[in-house]
Order: sequence, then C-alpha cells, then structure tokens
Amino acid sequence: MSSGERFYDLLFEMSNEHRHNIMLLLRKEAMRLTSVSRELELTSPEISRHISRLSDTGLVIKDVEGFFSLTPLGEMVLTLLQEFEFVSRYSEYFSSHAHDGLPPEYVKRIGELSESKLIDNIPGFFRQIERVVSEAKEYVWLLVDQFPLNHLPLIVEAIERGVRFRIVEPRNRVITPDLDAMAPEDSRALTRTKITPLVEQRMLDEVSVYMYISDGGCVAAFPTLRGENEYKGFTSTDDASHKWCREIFLHHWDRAEQRTPAPAVEVKRGKAVKVEGASSRTVLVGRERPELDAQALQDAVDSFEEVVLKGRFNLGTSTIIIKRSLVLRGEGRTDDIPDTKIYKEGWTFPFIEQQYLFHVRGDDIDVTMDNIHIENFNGTCINLRNGNSVVLRRNRITLESGLGRGLQFGKWGDHVVGITAGGESMYQGSFPGGVVIEDNYLDFALSYPRGGFITNKGTENDPGHRPDLLNHEAPICIGIYCLRNLGKVVVRNNVVRNMNSRGILVTDNWGSADIRIEKNTVISEVFGAYPYNSHISGVGVFVQSAWTEPRSGARVEVMDNRIVCDKVNYCGLAVLGPSAYREGSGKLDECIVRGNEIELKEGSVGVFIRKSDFTKVIGNSISGRAYYGLQVSGSESRGGIELGANENVFEDNEMTGLVIKEPDEYSDSHVDGRIFTGEEGWSATAHVWLGRRSRSNFIRVKPGEKVIDEGEDNKIIHQS
Repeated sequence: MSSGERFYDLLFEMSNEHRHNIMLLLRKEAMRLTSVSRELELTSPEISRHISRLSDTGLVIKDVEGFFSLTPLGEMVLTLLQEFEFVSRYSEYFSSHAHDGLPPEYVKRIGELSESKLIDNIPGFFRQIERVVSEAKEYVWLLVDQFPLNHLPLIVEAIERGVRFRIVEPRNRVITPDLDAMAPEDSRALTRTKITPLVEQRMLDEVSVYMYISDGGCVAAFPTLRGENEYKGFTSTDDASHKWCREIFLHHWDRAEQRTPAPAVEVKRGKAVKVEGASSRTVLVGRERPELDAQALQDAVDSFEEVVLKGRFNLGTSTIIIKRSLVLRGEGRTDDIPDTKIYKEGWTFPFIEQQYLFHVRGDDIDVTMDNIHIENFNGTCINLRNGNSVVLRRNRITLESGLGRGLQFGKWGDHVVGITAGGESMYQGSFPGGVVIEDNYLDFALSYPRGGFITNKGTENDPGHRPDLLNHEAPICIGIYCLRNLGKVVVRNNVVRNMNSRGILVTDNWGSADIRIEKNTVISEVFGAYPYNSHISGVGVFVQSAWTEPRSGARVEVMDNRIVCDKVNYCGLAVLGPSAYREGSGKLDECIVRGNEIELKEGSVGVFIRKSDFTKVIGNSISGRAYYGLQVSGSESRGGIELGANENVFEDNEMTGLVIKEPDEYSDSHVDGRIFTGEEGWSATAHVWLGRRSRSNFIRVKPGEKVIDEGEDNKIIHQS
C-alpha cells in the first residue's frame, strides 16, 4: 500500500462518527468492549466491528486482559484532528474571516481553541472584553485595530489596581481622539493611560488578529475578508486557549515598535508577578507637568520592584505614597549631585495639615531610595513611617529657604523636616529590620547669601533676641529626625547644613533600638530659631530618651561627627532624659559620645547633658567660643521618675581650642541655675559646669580648665 493510500484509508476510518467517539472515549481510559458499548449506547457487535477497523489501521490495541486503548499513532491522530474539528465546528465563521496574517505555526495549532466559545453578536463580545479587563489582577494585553476608548473607564480602574497593560495598534490606523471634545474626566483618564508606566504601547504596520488577554481569560477575533474588526470571535478561560493567545500576542509584540517616547520598560521577571514578559523594573522620564508626573510616579511605585527616574519631575501638591517593597533611584550624577530632580509647588501657606513629598507606609516592606535630588517641598520631605527596613542613600534635599515651607504649630513655629524615620504613632514602633540613612546632603538655606532665615535689623545677632515663631519670623528646621524605631538605625556620612533647630534629632525610640550617628557633617551658618522655648538657639545633634511620648529610650552612639555652628547661642551636642513625665518614660539605656569635632563661633555650650545617666563623653574636641564646654544638670523628680544627671563620664576631651566667654550682660541677666550659674546679676562661666542635681559624675580635665561643681559626689580629676 502506498503512502497516499494509507493517508486516505486513515481519513476514511476517522470520518465515521462512532469510530471517532470510540477513540475519544479510549483516550480517557482503557476499557473493555462491553463498557464501550454501554457508554456509547451501541450494540456489542457494532462496537466490535468499529474497534476491529481501528485496530487494523493501527489506532487501537487490545491487551491480554481484554482492555482496549489508543496506540501512540491513535493519540497523535486525535491531536491533529482537533484542529479540523474546531474549524469544522465554526466553518461559517472561518468562511467569512481571514487568517492569512496569522503565522502558519499558529494556524496548525488553532485546535488549542477547541474549549473556547464563539460570541457572534457585538454586545456579547463587548461584555467579554469588559470581563477580561475588569477581572484582571496582574496584566492585560491588547492586540487591537485602535485604542479601545469605549473601555477607557475599565482600563483606568484596572490601572488603579496595579494591572499592567501592553497595547499593540496598527501604525496607520491609530486614532488620535479630540481631547477638547471629550468630557474632562475622559480626557484625564486617557492622558493617564499615555503617561503611566503601567501602560506600554507599540505599533505594527498591520494587525492581522485581535486579542484581549488577561491573567483571567482571553478573547480572540479575526478580521473580516474586508480587513475589518466586526467584534465577533471566541472567548475562553482554559489553559490551552490562553497559552495560544498569549503566544500570538508576544509574537506580534516582539515585532512591534515603540509608539511614542513613553517610559521605557526593561524585561526582567519579577517576584510578585509571575507572568511571561512582565517586568519588575521601569524607567520613568519626568515631564515637569504635575498632572502627568505625580500620577505616573505613583503608578510606578505601586507596581514595580525597581523604579528608575530620569529628568525633572514636578509633583505639584501631590504626595507619593510607597506601600510596597521597591528600589527607587535616580539615574546619573554630575559633580556628585543627582541628575534626577523632583520638586513640589503650588500650595498655600500657612498650613496645619502635615505634607510630605514621599510617604513610606506599608506592612513589612523593604524600601531603598537612592540618588534623587529633591529641590522643593512643604512640611516633611521624606516621611518613613512603617515597614521592615529602609535605606536612604546619596540623595540631596535642598530648599532656597525654610520660610513658608513648614507645618504650623502655633507658638511652636512652622516645622520643616528633611527626613523623618520612625513609627506611625506613639503606640507603634517600626522598622525592626533597620534604617540606614547615609551619604545624603541636606541644606535648607540655599538663599543664605541673600539674607538667610532671620534678618530683623541685626537683632538676630543679639543673644537675647527671640524670633516671633507664631508670626512666621523663622521656621523650625530639622534635618534628620529618628523616632519610634524598633531596630538598628545608622545615620552615617551625611552632610546636614543650615538646620536652625536640630541638625540630627533622635528621640522617643523604643528600648530595642540601637541608634548610631556617625561620621556626619552638621554645619549651620544661619541664626537659630530657639525652638520650644529653649534658651539654646539650635543643636547640631540632639539625643533624648522621651520627648513627647512615654519611652525609656534606647542605646545611642554619636561618634566621629563634625559639628560647626557659627551663630549665637548654638549647642554642639545635647543628650537629654525624658520630658514626658508619664508611666513608661525613662532615661537612655546608654549613650556614647566619642570622637566628635565641635566648633562654635559664638555658642552657648559644647556638650549639654541634662536629666541623663551613664552618658560617656570621651575623646571629643570642642573649639571656638562658648559660655560652657560641658554642662551637666538635672531636675527635680516628677511623676515618680528620677530626673537627676548621674554617673556620666567626661574624659580625654580636647578643649584647648575653646575660648570660654567672659560673663556679659546677656549671661548676667539669665542666672537661673539652668541657663547660667552664679549669683543674681553676676553669672559665672567655665569649661565644665556641674549643676544642681548632678551626682556621681566622673570628670577629667586638663590644667587651666575651670570647673564649677554644684552637685553631689562628683569626682573631678585635674590632670597634671
């Protein structure tokens, strides 16, 4: 028998309905003849005759126990017949629709759509498209003849769920809608699809098949013989159909070109979305249009594991909320300054609601922000409130002036903060996995050469002058603020300039926290704001156990920092016990102040210790001019909390470069045992002042260094 004869014999045998059904039945399981007869409701002689013909053709085989099953040839024939069966089932549709643009290998596999259902009316077809988009959780891929404007609301809703879109349209038939003629909400929705990194669009010369695919299902249609999409086709949710549709889409996607210079997306399989072709990284280009930049950036951080920013971004008054783990970084640096710029504008001052530029708030998330220059913001720039861990590295945060940028707290002033890192509320600590803030640059007075923060006919040079905070004469500027942390916090190698209140502030952390402030440069060339009714105009590094919340503090190391403050009444470094006198409040477990360089031009005190125990001040240098090099003082007990300053250590510190200012009119008028010591109207200044309620402190000083001891059992050693 020739090969041609075998081919036609095979077709003849398979052309019988009963023999085809027998093979389909045996494909599921091996069966005896009587079972086949019962299942197909045919007589045993009929079944025997048909099985005999199938056996003679090599499609069916019988084992020793009388069970019939398909041969490998039978399995292959059934698979190949699936294509014919599907096409014949919908012969009317395929007679009036073209498939010539479909690659031959996919035509040969068209039987994989055998579980799909034909939708031959337009409303029903549209409903299936709507189902695909509305039920999508991860992605939607569209291979269409034009952008599906009629499904625009569903597309925007899907974008808000974080669904990623890929859209392929024909090059010569892309319809550009008349935005002026559209309703404003539709125009904004369409604009969002054009700028969000969740939507990628490409073009082909011609689209030969129409696909609407998501992770939940697919809809496929072929063009009519006139090349039109009449919105009739097949819908399915089974795996085989889904695989066939996805592969055809990717075949076209790989050959398509970028439609517009939209955000570029690199293909890199992500952890959260296990979809072929889905990416975990996006590159977003700023357009300096707040109606575009803010939404595009929010979509990016909501949906990608790595977001790379290029250019300049104007966020208007918007806040970018980070709720999931990601790496957010700017691309490029010039002269050690990030090339990527972000800024806010357009708000009304004063304001009483907290404002942020970035707000990190998610359960157990790990966030990295790197190499971004933030040029303008209001309130707090980067607010790190909830998560497992966070890293801020190589960022730059600058303001022309802090005036008009702060959250209003009435007589306490308008607060401007560069970075806040810590828990959401007084009852909730955060970041057990740790916080790293390193190699960042902050400056809130770029305008200082033109007058700085406070200029009032020279009165700001008067140590007795206090700015009118209620009437916005000065903001309260804080560079880096660490509070309510649970784990390790490292603030390292940062440059913090022109913070007129606190350069680095550490307070209200939980007992499990381990805080390290090391190798930072804190410089203030502006006049201090005297925050919170303080007699000290500002502090370079300020550490406190409990400021506003009942906390026992943590372990804190302040090491190898350089602190330079050249205006009146600044303090280089302060370590304080609680100011919140409630149950749960206490003193720091341990504080080590070592190897720091403190330079004050017309300062108040180099190192100030108040209501704190076991602070070790070792190996630091204090230079410049100040009333006191070291001041240690306590307070009377409150709320059952002992508030003395006890068992602190001060040794091996270098103060030869420190000039102790002589008593003057200002110091003589402020003798109260806290600001200055002495007799009424006659102040006394010294290298070391141990005030009332200081006890059992260990002080080692060099020859010529004056010590005033008003405490109890303090041990003073004068080196020879």
